Amino acid sequence: MPLPKLTLLFRVEPGCLGPDGPQHIAPFCTLAMQLFPRLEPDRVQWQIVPRHDKRLDELEFHLTSRRLSEEQASQYLAQTGVSLPQLRERIDETLARLVERYLASLD
Repeated sequence: MPLPKLTLLFRVEPGCLGPDGPQHIAPFCTLAMQLFPRLEPDRVQWQIVPRHDKRLDELEFHLTSRRLSEEQASQYLAQTGVSLPQLRERIDETLARLVERYLASLD
């Protein structure tokens, strides 16, 4: 029986879209939700939302209805053959490419 997917709540800073980021962050997150599910589709379920409150973590992990610490999420992902540091790197790379594409589409 396969393990349930880890839900990864990813909060994106409006500032990554420049000074007009707050007006673009909602459509950007909608676009990101079309691309990010391609990263580890068998292991991770994505939720991408704006990060309006900097006190909230950029990444939050859940399994079923239980919140996991980063260490617990790392251990869980390791059971499925995924390294959390490698996944973070892929998230950062994907976000950077998507920001570039999005900003280019505004010109």
